[in-house]
Amino acid sequence: MVVGSRSLVTCVALAVIVLTGTLDTSDAAKILAVFPSISKTNYIFGQVLFEALAARGHNLTIVSPFEIQYAYENIRQLRITGLFSHIEDYGLHANVFTKRDKSSFYGNTNLIYGTAAMADYTLGHPKLQELLKNPNETFDLVILDQVLCESLLGLAYHYGVPAIVYSAAASNKYTNEMVGNPHNPAYNPIPSLGYSDRMHLVQRVWNTFVSICEQFNYRYLYLPSQEAVYQRYFSRRNQPPLLDLIHNVSLVMVNSHPVINFARPFVPNMIEIGGAHIRQLEDTGFSQDVINWVEKARNGVVYFSMGTNIRSADFPDSLREAFVGAFSKLSQVLIIWKWENATLPNQSDNVIIGPWMPQQQLLAHPNVRLHITHGGLLSMMETVHYGKPILGLPLVGDQEILVNRAVEAGYGIKLDYQNITEEGVLVAINQILNEPDFRNAAMKASRQFREQPLEPMHKVLYYVDYVLKKDSGIDYMRSGALYLSFWPRHVVDVATILVLITMIPVGLFATLIQIILRKTHQRKLKNVSGVGKTVANGKSLVKDVKKKRN
Repeated sequence: MVVGSRSLVTCVALAVIVLTGTLDTSDAAKILAVFPSISKTNYIFGQVLFEALAARGHNLTIVSPFEIQYAYENIRQLRITGLFSHIEDYGLHANVFTKRDKSSFYGNTNLIYGTAAMADYTLGHPKLQELLKNPNETFDLVILDQVLCESLLGLAYHYGVPAIVYSAAASNKYTNEMVGNPHNPAYNPIPSLGYSDRMHLVQRVWNTFVSICEQFNYRYLYLPSQEAVYQRYFSRRNQPPLLDLIHNVSLVMVNSHPVINFARPFVPNMIEIGGAHIRQLEDTGFSQDVINWVEKARNGVVYFSMGTNIRSADFPDSLREAFVGAFSKLSQVLIIWKWENATLPNQSDNVIIGPWMPQQQLLAHPNVRLHITHGGLLSMMETVHYGKPILGLPLVGDQEILVNRAVEAGYGIKLDYQNITEEGVLVAINQILNEPDFRNAAMKASRQFREQPLEPMHKVLYYVDYVLKKDSGIDYMRSGALYLSFWPRHVVDVATILVLITMIPVGLFATLIQIILRKTHQRKLKNVSGVGKTVANGKSLVKDVKKKRN
């Protein structure tokens, strides 16, 4: 009986140890999360992150133009109302098909000053001003959505807390600057150019040129616009410049993965978290009608969505008719189309439309065999995660690169927006549905994407808690590049010294040769002049002799 009691006590003790090891022991923190983007795509990750942090006992204050119903009492939301209409003139959420007609200079200028206006409006909003002016409001951490609003890092300065930055895209000029991450234009393509990481000479030249332009754009256009907003709301005596706050960011989380994007170098306090927004599905999210349709689709389902920010209903007539016509000839295949209007002209019987679709649940269903997509980053991650081939229609940003990546890996076909026809769409769909190589390549990419030492969201939570630890410190993770200005960081000063060291002996040698040549030339001139005098003297003697004879 005694032995049995001891065994029971031992088992309980082991269970307590195991549970203690698995539970989060960090203290509940007060976190200010600022997600000012008008793009719902950015908030998709934020929503998953906020729920995970709240479940661990942290208290969150969320500043955003969106408001979501959370099941946690420790989440407080400050909705920035009126932001959409305030920045409408900058075209940041205009019809993408209209924006394609604008020049890149026009789009870049609008982006810089539009995001400055977004930051200014967010900081000046009454709800945030009330928060800033309340002396009882304190925080332990600021999490900022990086949407070219670095002036909002002034909030971390205001509360005297560390800052973590989330980027909805892969590493770029703005996030690299925060942690001193290296950017080599020889193999790191600028997203807007659509190049791969294996560029030929002409592409490398152009990519390098655009990288230099991007640096000057950052320094002389972007930073001054954000500095002005920062100074307006956080002006104090001995206030550091905004660039110091940018370089003081504790951690940058970039939404990328080598399978979807390209392999890149990262300093220790920049981490890849691609796939962190993907949920563990507990419910299909389908209505009963959709469940019946999907389950009965013996020849498979094609899911068509252009993401959160691009509306299929805004398609030009020719583009819409090409897809509608192709779908009508696939009568044995079910088409589920995220279509934002109530009706679809010439809709065939095998097409289901709706303004919103449970995308992750659809992609997870085995009957879904193809995803027609714009190639947005979150959509690509979800598609690869569930092992589905894609038919890509890239339009803006990094979509061209991501779709090209899928084509190179063998699980996708790209459509050219300028040359889409009904026949081309039909041929591409049939090719993907009928050739198993696309499915096999998609499953291979899925295995590679899922094979990670730590689940992405667990990785995020680990690093958030790590930054929150008062005694951990992150200084040892910071790159030495942050302590150098632009010229030393890019070894321009060293290159200048090397050039000078090389030129000095060359210059001395050239000077020596010049001196030798000059002296040689002078000696020759003296000899010539001596001979001339001799000749001249000879002629005068002849003349004297002739005179005497006469």
